[in-house]
Amino acid sequence: MFKIVAPTQTLLKFINGFHLNLSEPQMRHVIQFMDALLACEGTKTIAKLNRLILDATDQSAFTDFFTYSPWSNDHLRKQVQRFLINWVAAENKSSFLQKPIYISIDDSKNEKPTSSLHFEVTDWFFNTTEGRGYFYGVSFINVHISCGQRSTPITLRLYLRQSTVRRINRHRGKNNRIPFKSKYTIVKEILTELAPYLPKDVPVYILFDSWYASAKLIKLCRRRGWHVICALKQNRKFTKKGTNKSRQLRKHAHYTRNRDFKPIMVKSSDSSTRYWVNQQRGYLNDITDEVSIFISKRHPKDRGPEYFMTTDLSLSPPDGLSRYGRRWAVEVDHLYLKIRLGLGDFRLRYYEGITRYFDLVCLTLAYLNWRRVEESNSELKTLSDVIALHRQDQQSTFLRYFGEQTLKLGSVDLAIADLLKKAA
Repeated sequence: MFKIVAPTQTLLKFINGFHLNLSEPQMRHVIQFMDALLACEGTKTIAKLNRLILDATDQSAFTDFFTYSPWSNDHLRKQVQRFLINWVAAENKSSFLQKPIYISIDDSKNEKPTSSLHFEVTDWFFNTTEGRGYFYGVSFINVHISCGQRSTPITLRLYLRQSTVRRINRHRGKNNRIPFKSKYTIVKEILTELAPYLPKDVPVYILFDSWYASAKLIKLCRRRGWHVICALKQNRKFTKKGTNKSRQLRKHAHYTRNRDFKPIMVKSSDSSTRYWVNQQRGYLNDITDEVSIFISKRHPKDRGPEYFMTTDLSLSPPDGLSRYGRRWAVEVDHLYLKIRLGLGDFRLRYYEGITRYFDLVCLTLAYLNWRRVEESNSELKTLSDVIALHRQDQQSTFLRYFGEQTLKLGSVDLAIADLLKKAA
Protein backbone atom coordinates (compact mmCIF):
# COMPACT_ATOMS: atom_id res chain seq x y z
CA MET A 1 0.00 0.00 0.00
CA PHE A 2 1.60 3.22 -1.19
CA LYS A 3 0.75 6.54 0.50
CA ILE A 4 2.10 10.08 0.23
CA VAL A 5 3.54 10.86 3.66
CA ALA A 6 5.42 14.10 2.92
CA PRO A 7 5.76 16.64 0.08
CA THR A 8 8.35 15.83 -2.58
CA GLN A 9 11.33 18.13 -2.07
CA THR A 10 11.81 18.90 -5.78
CA LEU A 11 8.16 19.90 -6.05
CA LEU A 12 8.52 22.15 -2.99
CA LYS A 13 11.51 23.87 -4.57
CA PHE A 14 9.50 24.45 -7.76
CA ILE A 15 6.44 25.85 -5.98
CA ASN A 16 8.46 28.10 -3.65
CA GLY A 17 9.95 29.83 -6.69
CA PHE A 18 6.58 31.43 -7.50
CA HIS A 19 6.11 33.26 -4.15
CA LEU A 20 2.38 32.58 -4.22
CA ASN A 21 0.10 34.66 -2.03
CA LEU A 22 -1.53 31.65 -0.37
CA SER A 23 -2.15 30.73 3.25
CA GLU A 24 -0.42 27.69 4.76
CA PRO A 25 -3.48 25.40 4.37
CA GLN A 26 -4.00 26.57 0.78
CA MET A 27 -0.34 25.96 -0.06
CA ARG A 28 -0.60 22.51 1.48
CA HIS A 29 -3.61 21.72 -0.74
CA VAL A 30 -1.73 22.88 -3.86
CA ILE A 31 1.28 20.67 -3.12
CA GLN A 32 -0.81 17.66 -2.09
CA PHE A 33 -2.95 17.95 -5.21
CA MET A 34 0.08 18.05 -7.53
CA ASP A 35 1.86 15.25 -5.64
CA ALA A 36 -1.22 13.02 -5.74
CA LEU A 37 -1.91 13.84 -9.39
CA LEU A 38 1.52 12.47 -10.35
CA ALA A 39 1.22 9.42 -8.08
CA CYS A 40 -2.28 8.38 -9.11
CA GLU A 41 -2.95 5.77 -11.76
CA GLY A 42 -6.14 5.64 -13.81
CA THR A 43 -8.99 8.08 -13.29
CA LYS A 44 -7.86 11.01 -11.16
CA THR A 45 -10.91 12.15 -9.22
CA ILE A 46 -10.40 14.40 -6.19
CA ALA A 47 -11.72 11.65 -3.91
CA LYS A 48 -9.14 9.22 -5.27
CA LEU A 49 -6.34 11.78 -4.97
CA ASN A 50 -7.33 12.53 -1.38
CA ARG A 51 -7.15 8.83 -0.45
CA LEU A 52 -3.51 8.72 -1.57
CA ILE A 53 -2.49 11.19 1.14
CA LEU A 54 -1.69 9.59 4.48
CA ASP A 55 -2.67 12.49 6.74
CA ALA A 56 -5.44 13.75 4.48
CA THR A 57 -8.17 16.05 5.69
CA ASP A 58 -11.81 15.43 4.86
CA GLN A 59 -12.53 15.22 1.15
CA SER A 60 -14.91 18.20 1.40
CA ALA A 61 -11.98 20.41 2.47
CA PHE A 62 -10.10 19.41 -0.69
CA THR A 63 -13.15 20.15 -2.85
CA ASP A 64 -13.91 23.44 -1.10
CA PHE A 65 -10.33 24.56 -1.76
CA PHE A 66 -11.16 24.69 -5.47
CA THR A 67 -14.69 26.09 -5.27
CA TYR A 68 -15.01 28.29 -2.18
CA SER A 69 -11.55 28.99 -0.72
CA PRO A 70 -10.67 32.74 -0.98
CA TRP A 71 -7.59 32.68 -3.18
CA SER A 72 -6.98 34.43 -6.48
CA ASN A 73 -6.15 32.21 -9.43
CA ASP A 74 -5.45 35.42 -11.42
CA HIS A 75 -2.56 36.13 -9.03
CA LEU A 76 -1.38 32.53 -9.38
CA ARG A 77 -1.44 32.81 -13.18
CA LYS A 78 0.60 36.03 -13.19
CA GLN A 79 3.22 34.63 -10.82
CA VAL A 80 3.46 31.41 -12.81
CA GLN A 81 3.75 33.29 -16.12
CA ARG A 82 6.51 35.57 -14.81
CA PHE A 83 8.50 32.67 -13.37
CA LEU A 84 8.17 30.39 -16.41
CA ILE A 85 8.99 33.11 -18.95
CA ASN A 86 12.11 34.08 -16.99
CA TRP A 87 13.09 30.41 -16.74
CA VAL A 88 12.62 29.79 -20.47
CA ALA A 89 14.40 33.03 -21.44
CA ALA A 90 17.35 32.05 -19.22
CA GLU A 91 18.31 29.62 -22.01
CA ASN A 92 20.01 32.60 -23.67
CA LYS A 93 22.26 33.39 -20.70
CA SER A 94 24.66 30.61 -21.63
CA SER A 95 24.31 31.08 -25.38
CA PHE A 96 26.49 33.29 -27.58
CA LEU A 97 23.69 33.78 -30.13
CA GLN A 98 20.24 34.88 -28.98
CA LYS A 99 17.78 32.04 -29.48
CA PRO A 100 14.24 33.14 -30.40
CA ILE A 101 11.25 32.56 -28.16
CA TYR A 102 8.36 30.58 -29.63
CA ILE A 103 4.79 30.91 -28.33
CA SER A 104 2.45 28.21 -29.65
CA ILE A 105 -1.33 28.57 -29.50
CA ASP A 106 -3.84 25.79 -29.96
CA ASP A 107 -7.14 24.54 -28.58
CA SER A 108 -8.30 21.05 -27.75
CA LYS A 109 -11.27 19.20 -26.37
CA ASN A 110 -11.96 16.85 -23.49
CA GLU A 111 -15.04 14.71 -23.82
CA LYS A 112 -17.35 13.98 -20.90
CA PRO A 113 -20.29 11.54 -20.69
CA THR A 114 -23.52 13.04 -21.98
CA SER A 115 -25.01 12.25 -18.57
CA SER A 116 -22.66 14.88 -17.03
CA LEU A 117 -25.40 17.49 -16.78
CA HIS A 118 -24.39 19.10 -13.49
CA PHE A 119 -21.06 20.56 -14.60
CA GLU A 120 -21.55 24.21 -15.53
CA VAL A 121 -18.93 24.30 -18.30
CA THR A 122 -19.87 21.16 -20.26
CA ASP A 123 -21.77 21.57 -23.51
CA TRP A 124 -21.90 20.44 -27.14
CA PHE A 125 -18.98 21.70 -29.27
CA PHE A 126 -18.13 21.40 -32.96
CA ASN A 127 -15.38 18.84 -33.45
CA THR A 128 -12.61 20.94 -35.05
CA THR A 129 -10.18 17.99 -34.98
CA GLU A 130 -12.18 15.94 -37.47
CA GLY A 131 -13.86 18.94 -39.11
CA ARG A 132 -17.32 17.44 -38.67
CA GLY A 133 -19.75 16.33 -36.00
CA TYR A 134 -20.03 17.42 -32.38
CA PHE A 135 -18.77 16.23 -29.01
CA TYR A 136 -20.02 16.76 -25.47
CA GLY A 137 -17.48 18.01 -22.95
CA VAL A 138 -15.21 21.00 -22.49
CA SER A 139 -13.03 23.03 -24.83
CA PHE A 140 -9.87 24.81 -23.76
CA ILE A 141 -7.03 26.91 -25.18
CA ASN A 142 -3.43 26.01 -24.43
CA VAL A 143 -0.45 28.38 -24.80
CA HIS A 144 3.06 26.90 -24.83
CA ILE A 145 6.37 28.79 -24.67
CA SER A 146 9.81 27.49 -25.67
CA CYS A 147 13.36 28.69 -26.23
CA GLY A 148 16.16 26.31 -27.15
CA GLN A 149 15.84 23.19 -24.98
CA ARG A 150 13.50 24.80 -22.45
CA SER A 151 9.83 24.34 -23.14
CA THR A 152 6.66 24.45 -21.03
CA PRO A 153 2.93 25.15 -21.16
CA ILE A 154 2.25 28.53 -19.61
CA THR A 155 -1.54 28.74 -19.30
CA LEU A 156 -4.82 26.93 -19.94
CA ARG A 157 -8.10 28.76 -20.46
CA LEU A 158 -11.60 27.36 -20.73
CA TYR A 159 -13.63 28.37 -23.77
CA LEU A 160 -17.38 28.59 -23.23
CA ARG A 161 -20.04 28.94 -25.91
CA GLN A 162 -22.47 31.86 -25.73
CA SER A 163 -25.33 29.51 -24.89
CA THR A 164 -23.24 28.03 -22.04
CA VAL A 165 -22.49 31.48 -20.64
CA ARG A 166 -26.18 32.43 -20.78
CA ARG A 167 -27.13 29.21 -19.00
CA ILE A 168 -24.57 29.82 -16.23
CA ASN A 169 -25.52 33.50 -15.78
CA ARG A 170 -29.22 32.63 -15.55
CA HIS A 171 -28.64 31.49 -11.96
CA ARG A 172 -26.24 34.27 -10.93
CA GLY A 173 -26.55 37.81 -9.67
CA LYS A 174 -25.51 40.80 -11.79
CA ASN A 175 -22.19 41.15 -9.96
CA ASN A 176 -21.27 37.50 -10.39
CA ARG A 177 -21.90 36.90 -14.08
CA ILE A 178 -19.36 35.50 -16.51
CA PRO A 179 -18.68 37.49 -19.71
CA PHE A 180 -18.63 35.63 -23.02
CA LYS A 181 -15.20 35.61 -24.68
CA SER A 182 -14.46 34.37 -28.16
CA LYS A 183 -11.33 32.33 -28.77
CA TYR A 184 -9.68 35.37 -30.34
CA THR A 185 -10.51 37.46 -27.26
CA ILE A 186 -9.04 34.82 -24.94
CA VAL A 187 -5.83 34.59 -27.02
CA LYS A 188 -5.58 38.39 -27.12
CA GLU A 189 -5.89 38.57 -23.31
CA ILE A 190 -3.22 35.90 -22.85
CA LEU A 191 -0.75 37.58 -25.21
CA THR A 192 -1.39 40.93 -23.51
CA GLU A 193 -0.63 39.34 -20.14
CA LEU A 194 2.59 37.75 -21.41
CA ALA A 195 3.92 40.83 -23.24
CA PRO A 196 5.37 42.69 -20.18
CA TYR A 197 7.39 39.62 -19.11
CA LEU A 198 8.93 38.83 -22.51
CA PRO A 199 12.51 40.10 -23.02
CA LYS A 200 12.69 43.04 -25.43
CA ASP A 201 15.96 42.07 -27.12
CA VAL A 202 14.92 38.52 -28.13
CA PRO A 203 12.90 37.79 -31.30
CA VAL A 204 9.49 36.30 -30.60
CA TYR A 205 7.57 34.03 -32.98
CA ILE A 206 3.86 33.26 -32.51
CA LEU A 207 2.88 29.86 -33.93
CA PHE A 208 -0.66 28.66 -34.65
CA ASP A 209 -2.63 26.59 -37.14
CA SER A 210 -5.04 27.76 -39.81
CA TRP A 211 -7.99 27.96 -37.37
CA TYR A 212 -6.33 30.96 -35.67
CA ALA A 213 -4.82 32.63 -38.74
CA SER A 214 -7.20 35.60 -38.68
CA ALA A 215 -6.13 39.05 -39.86
CA LYS A 216 -6.92 40.44 -36.39
CA LEU A 217 -4.56 38.07 -34.61
CA ILE A 218 -1.76 38.53 -37.15
CA LYS A 219 -2.08 42.33 -36.87
CA LEU A 220 -2.06 42.10 -33.08
CA CYS A 221 1.21 40.18 -33.15
CA ARG A 222 2.81 42.57 -35.62
CA ARG A 223 1.87 45.60 -33.51
CA ARG A 224 3.77 43.99 -30.64
CA GLY A 225 6.81 43.53 -32.89
CA TRP A 226 6.40 39.73 -32.95
CA HIS A 227 6.67 37.56 -36.04
CA VAL A 228 4.01 35.05 -37.03
CA ILE A 229 4.46 31.59 -38.52
CA CYS A 230 1.16 29.84 -39.20
CA ALA A 231 -0.74 27.49 -41.47
CA LEU A 232 -3.34 28.83 -43.89
CA LYS A 233 -6.46 27.37 -45.44
CA GLN A 234 -6.50 26.81 -49.19
CA ASN A 235 -9.26 29.38 -49.77
CA ARG A 236 -7.26 32.25 -48.23
CA LYS A 237 -6.82 35.05 -50.78
CA PHE A 238 -3.26 36.11 -51.60
CA THR A 239 -1.85 38.73 -53.97
CA LYS A 240 1.54 37.81 -55.34
CA LYS A 241 4.14 40.58 -55.27
CA GLY A 242 4.37 42.35 -58.62
CA THR A 243 0.79 41.53 -59.61
CA ASN A 244 -2.58 43.11 -58.83
CA LYS A 245 -4.72 39.98 -58.99
CA SER A 246 -5.89 38.38 -55.73
CA ARG A 247 -6.41 34.61 -55.89
CA GLN A 248 -7.10 31.82 -53.50
CA LEU A 249 -3.98 29.94 -52.44
CA ARG A 250 -5.16 26.76 -54.14
CA LYS A 251 -5.26 28.70 -57.43
CA HIS A 252 -1.69 29.88 -56.89
CA ALA A 253 -0.65 26.26 -56.28
CA HIS A 254 -2.55 25.12 -59.40
CA TYR A 255 -0.84 27.65 -61.66
CA THR A 256 2.64 27.05 -60.21
CA ARG A 257 4.69 24.71 -62.39
CA ASN A 258 6.08 21.53 -60.88
CA ARG A 259 9.62 22.56 -61.74
CA ASP A 260 9.21 25.62 -59.49
CA PHE A 261 8.86 23.33 -56.43
CA LYS A 262 12.26 22.66 -54.87
CA PRO A 263 13.03 19.65 -52.63
CA ILE A 264 14.07 20.64 -49.11
CA MET A 265 14.84 18.76 -45.91
CA VAL A 266 12.87 19.89 -42.86
CA LYS A 267 14.51 18.97 -39.58
CA SER A 268 12.58 17.89 -36.51
CA SER A 269 13.90 16.92 -33.08
CA ASP A 270 15.24 13.52 -34.14
CA SER A 271 14.78 13.19 -37.91
CA SER A 272 14.47 15.00 -41.24
CA THR A 273 11.68 14.82 -43.82
CA ARG A 274 11.78 15.77 -47.49
CA TYR A 275 9.15 18.14 -48.90
CA TRP A 276 8.74 19.96 -52.21
CA VAL A 277 8.20 23.66 -51.53
CA ASN A 278 7.50 26.78 -53.56
CA GLN A 279 8.04 30.17 -51.90
CA GLN A 280 6.09 33.28 -52.93
CA ARG A 281 6.00 36.79 -51.51
CA GLY A 282 3.03 39.09 -51.46
CA TYR A 283 0.08 40.23 -49.40
CA LEU A 284 -2.81 38.47 -47.71
CA ASN A 285 -6.20 40.17 -47.83
CA ASP A 286 -6.72 42.67 -44.96
CA ILE A 287 -3.00 42.57 -44.01
CA THR A 288 -0.75 45.41 -45.17
CA ASP A 289 2.58 43.80 -44.22
CA GLU A 290 4.37 41.78 -46.87
CA VAL A 291 4.45 38.07 -46.07
CA SER A 292 6.18 34.97 -47.37
CA ILE A 293 4.04 31.98 -48.41
CA PHE A 294 5.30 28.39 -48.48
CA ILE A 295 3.31 25.96 -50.67
CA SER A 296 4.38 22.54 -49.45
CA LYS A 297 3.88 19.15 -51.12
CA ARG A 298 4.72 15.72 -49.75
CA HIS A 299 5.77 14.60 -53.24
CA PRO A 300 5.87 16.31 -56.66
CA LYS A 301 2.45 14.97 -57.74
CA ASP A 302 0.69 15.75 -54.46
CA ARG A 303 -2.74 17.26 -55.26
CA GLY A 304 -3.40 18.43 -51.71
CA PRO A 305 -0.58 20.81 -50.76
CA GLU A 306 -0.35 22.57 -47.40
CA TYR A 307 0.05 26.33 -47.08
CA PHE A 308 2.15 28.19 -44.53
CA MET A 309 2.89 31.85 -43.95
CA THR A 310 5.53 33.85 -42.10
CA THR A 311 5.94 37.58 -41.56
CA ASP A 312 9.71 37.13 -41.23
CA LEU A 313 10.87 37.58 -44.82
CA SER A 314 14.43 36.51 -43.96
CA LEU A 315 13.40 32.90 -43.32
CA SER A 316 14.12 30.32 -46.00
CA PRO A 317 11.55 27.50 -46.55
CA PRO A 318 13.57 24.90 -44.55
CA ASP A 319 14.07 27.32 -41.65
CA GLY A 320 10.48 28.58 -41.68
CA LEU A 321 8.91 25.12 -41.76
CA SER A 322 11.34 23.80 -39.12
CA ARG A 323 10.35 26.65 -36.83
CA TYR A 324 6.67 25.97 -37.43
CA GLY A 325 7.38 22.37 -36.41
CA ARG A 326 8.09 23.56 -32.88
CA ARG A 327 4.31 23.92 -32.54
CA TRP A 328 4.24 20.14 -32.03
CA ALA A 329 5.10 20.75 -28.37
CA VAL A 330 1.56 21.98 -27.74
CA GLU A 331 0.18 18.69 -29.10
CA VAL A 332 2.42 16.79 -26.67
CA ASP A 333 0.93 18.95 -23.90
CA HIS A 334 -2.56 17.80 -24.85
CA LEU A 335 -1.49 14.16 -24.68
CA TYR A 336 -0.08 14.47 -21.16
CA LEU A 337 -2.84 16.76 -19.90
CA LYS A 338 -5.61 14.38 -20.91
CA ILE A 339 -3.97 10.95 -20.61
CA ARG A 340 -1.39 11.22 -17.80
CA LEU A 341 -2.73 14.14 -15.71
CA GLY A 342 -6.48 13.59 -15.92
CA LEU A 343 -7.53 17.05 -17.09
CA GLY A 344 -11.04 15.83 -17.88
CA ASP A 345 -11.48 13.81 -14.67
CA PHE A 346 -12.77 16.75 -12.62
CA ARG A 347 -15.90 16.25 -10.52
CA LEU A 348 -16.34 19.92 -9.65
CA ARG A 349 -19.65 21.53 -10.49
CA TYR A 350 -18.99 25.26 -10.71
CA TYR A 351 -17.05 27.33 -13.23
CA GLU A 352 -14.70 28.86 -10.63
CA GLY A 353 -13.64 25.50 -9.24
CA ILE A 354 -13.09 23.95 -12.67
CA THR A 355 -11.00 26.97 -13.76
CA ARG A 356 -8.75 26.56 -10.71
CA TYR A 357 -8.51 22.83 -11.35
CA PHE A 358 -7.30 23.51 -14.91
CA ASP A 359 -4.73 26.03 -13.63
CA LEU A 360 -3.21 23.52 -11.20
CA VAL A 361 -3.15 20.68 -13.74
CA CYS A 362 -1.30 23.04 -16.13
CA LEU A 363 1.10 23.94 -13.30
CA THR A 364 1.77 20.22 -12.74
CA LEU A 365 2.70 19.76 -16.39
CA ALA A 366 4.96 22.84 -16.17
CA TYR A 367 6.68 21.21 -13.19
CA LEU A 368 7.42 18.10 -15.26
CA ASN A 369 8.98 20.20 -18.04
CA TRP A 370 10.98 22.22 -15.49
CA ARG A 371 12.31 19.13 -13.72
CA ARG A 372 13.28 17.41 -16.97
CA VAL A 373 15.64 20.30 -17.71
CA GLU A 374 16.84 21.09 -14.18
CA GLU A 375 17.47 17.50 -13.11
CA SER A 376 21.07 16.48 -13.77
CA ASN A 377 20.00 13.09 -15.12
CA SER A 378 20.71 12.22 -18.74
CA GLU A 379 18.14 9.39 -18.64
CA LEU A 380 15.21 11.83 -18.47
CA LYS A 381 14.32 11.93 -22.15
CA THR A 382 10.53 12.21 -21.88
CA LEU A 383 8.02 13.57 -19.39
CA SER A 384 7.01 9.99 -18.60
CA ASP A 385 10.54 9.47 -17.29
CA VAL A 386 10.07 12.49 -15.02
CA ILE A 387 6.78 11.08 -13.69
CA ALA A 388 8.52 7.77 -12.95
CA LEU A 389 11.34 9.60 -11.13
CA HIS A 390 8.85 11.64 -9.11
CA ARG A 391 7.06 8.46 -8.05
CA GLN A 392 10.38 6.92 -7.01
CA ASP A 393 10.95 9.90 -4.73
CA GLN A 394 7.51 9.44 -3.20
CA GLN A 395 8.01 5.71 -2.69
CA SER A 396 11.44 6.26 -1.11
CA THR A 397 9.92 8.72 1.34
CA PHE A 398 7.14 6.26 2.17
CA LEU A 399 9.55 3.35 2.73
CA ARG A 400 11.76 5.52 4.91
CA TYR A 401 8.70 6.55 6.96
CA PHE A 402 7.62 2.92 7.38
CA GLY A 403 11.12 1.91 8.47
CA GLU A 404 11.24 4.71 11.04
CA GLN A 405 7.83 3.70 12.39
CA THR A 406 9.00 0.09 12.66
CA LEU A 407 12.05 1.10 14.69
CA LYS A 408 9.98 3.44 16.82
CA LEU A 409 7.26 0.89 17.65
CA GLY A 410 9.63 -2.09 17.72
CA SER A 411 7.47 -4.31 15.53
CA VAL A 412 6.55 -4.57 11.85
CA ASP A 413 3.02 -5.63 12.79
CA LEU A 414 2.55 -2.58 15.01
CA ALA A 415 3.91 -0.32 12.26
CA ILE A 416 1.46 -1.84 9.75
CA ALA A 417 -1.44 -1.47 12.19
CA ASP A 418 -0.51 2.18 12.80
CA LEU A 419 -0.30 2.80 9.05
CA LEU A 420 -3.67 1.18 8.42
CA LYS A 421 -5.21 3.25 11.21
CA LYS A 422 -3.97 6.51 9.69
CA ALA A 423 -4.98 5.46 6.19
CA ALA A 424 -8.50 4.48 7.23
